[in-house]
Amino acid sequence: MDIRTATQMEKTRRNAIAISTLLVVMMLGAATTFIGMAFARRTSTPPNEETTLVNGPTIKPVVKTWVMPVSTSAVTILKSADFDMPQYNNTTKWYEFDLGYTIGANAGTGVVACYDGEVTSVIESGDASTGKLIRIKHADGVETVYSSLDSINVAVGDKVKGGDQIGTVGNTANYETFDMPHVRLMTYKNGKPVNPENFVESLSNDNK
Repeated sequence: MDIRTATQMEKTRRNAIAISTLLVVMMLGAATTFIGMAFARRTSTPPNEETTLVNGPTIKPVVKTWVMPVSTSAVTILKSADFDMPQYNNTTKWYEFDLGYTIGANAGTGVVACYDGEVTSVIESGDASTGKLIRIKHADGVETVYSSLDSINVAVGDKVKGGDQIGTVGNTANYETFDMPHVRLMTYKNGKPVNPENFVESLSNDNK
């Protein structure tokens, strides 16, 4: 074999090695790209309930609302809350601010918790001003008080849901007398009286 032939064969061998190396590099690069894309798909955060999907609905969480202490179809608002102007009290014969709602209904009508909470006080004996009474603590420093009840179905420490029956309508308070059996509803925020309309929307829409 002469020198020219040997040189040509060496060039051919080197070209073959270079082409093989290039093909290996290209294959490795493609494999790395594919693996990276697959990993990104697996680790991406799936849409949650609040995500708006393309061409799909937006799912919103259900917000629980406050309910009337007595079914709205069975009540009469005997006296509404008024934090701005004193009202005449038929019992004391004097004008004073009314900080709650007096809701009339038939005797024995069920009284329910306006919202989820824990019973913190129960007065079974009933004094002259409140009659039989239940106090419930809710979230964010809010409390509801139900008075002038005929009967009580809960005890201190009980956990209740909005709409759970806690007692029945009565006429056990004589601070302000009404001919019709009723329940007296008051609400507090961090220990201070606030208008029940801030929480129970139906009160501001119905008879006042």
